[in-house]
Amino acid sequence: MKIINIPAGASNFAEIRRKGSYFIDKTGLIVQLMKTQSTKATLITRPRRFGKTLCMSMLSEFFDIQKESRHFFAGLSVMENEELCRQWMNQYPTLSLTFRSVDGLDFSGAYAQLVSVIAELYKKHSYLTESERIHPLDKEQFHRIAAEKSDLKDIKNSLLKLTRLMELYYEKPVILLIDENVGRLGIAFFRKKCLVKKM
Repeated sequence: MKIINIPAGASNFAEIRRKGSYFIDKTGLIVQLMKTQSTKATLITRPRRFGKTLCMSMLSEFFDIQKESRHFFAGLSVMENEELCRQWMNQYPTLSLTFRSVDGLDFSGAYAQLVSVIAELYKKHSYLTESERIHPLDKEQFHRIAAEKSDLKDIKNSLLKLTRLMELYYEKPVILLIDENVGRLGIAFFRKKCLVKKM
């Protein structure tokens, strides 16, 4: 009897496929998304523990120009659409991040974690600072954010800035994937307001 390797708790698409773990083909989602290319933003809602993070990982693996992922999608339904794969698979700069770790009993604690998450994302794309296409002032700001020495204004515009820098570097539009929104910051801020009212 063949033992099925069920990847309990795993949410990294590449890791699941690399290990040959059990995977329910969800690549039809990619085809559906590409049918609505005129839409600039798509919200994917699911209950907790329903596979959203795995879907985001799968989308990142499919689109990311820095990767070569064709072997991970072998045998999955999306590969039947050869033209779609030719146009989109590993053809676009992709930013993928999660705010899962952004939490805290107060706003300042949650904000500090947000700064850290964004700094790690910038470090991942530090190659941008070596490009002559990037303005020296933008490089200075990039280093501030990566070193967690940025101010509130830098953080507010950090994702927009990074996508623009990547677009300059690759000369292609950037795909931004966000898993776990920043509603946790709102919760932390709400806790702070409640504490203030109680005092």
